[in-house]
This record gives sequence, C-alpha cells and structure tokens, in this order.
Amino acid sequence: MVKVQGPNYDPDRLDRVLEEACRKHGFRLDVEGWTRKTYDVYAGDARDRQSVLIARIESFATVNGEIRVYDDRAMPLAQEVGEVLEREFGVKEAVILREQRPE
Repeated sequence: MVKVQGPNYDPDRLDRVLEEACRKHGFRLDVEGWTRKTYDVYAGDARDRQSVLIARIESFATVNGEIRVYDDRAMPLAQEVGEVLEREFGVKEAVILREQRPE
C-alpha cells in the first residue's frame, strides 16, 4: 500500500516526540540530517568519553515503525516511542530491533 503525506504533515513532530522522551528518560539525543534524519540516543553526557550509543531511530520510522536498540537501557524509551508511532503516526505495528552497536 502506498501512503501519501497529508496536508497537515509536521516534519518536526518526531523531533519533539524524541526530545521529550530522551529528556524524560535522562538520555542525550543527537540528530543528523535534514529531510531524512537519524536520531541517535546516548546514555551519558556529551562531554563524557563513556557516553554510549544505545538506540537509533530513522525519520522513516513514522512509516515503517522501526526502532533500533543496542542496549537494554533504551528499552523503556523504545517502547514509549513505539506506542507514539502507532498512536500518532498511523504505524500499524512498531518494531523494536535488538542489534549490535555499529562501529
């Protein structure tokens, strides 16, 4: 099925959802890209060398519902974001993918 972006499309809505979830769970969010964004979630302070990538969400998660988790600490955040993707973005079923951290 082809999905068509509606007239009320808000490209910053996912930004706000992830910023709020990261703040709530005490994680740091780094965003790269402009139209196709990558959201990296870190445990630890940006100035801390021990900061660890624990999850990654791509902007197309609003369509495919994929949330990549590299560390169990990110599971509550991933669950929360998955529920938001289903409820607010019309994703039929969000999927949390447990993967090894990229090098």
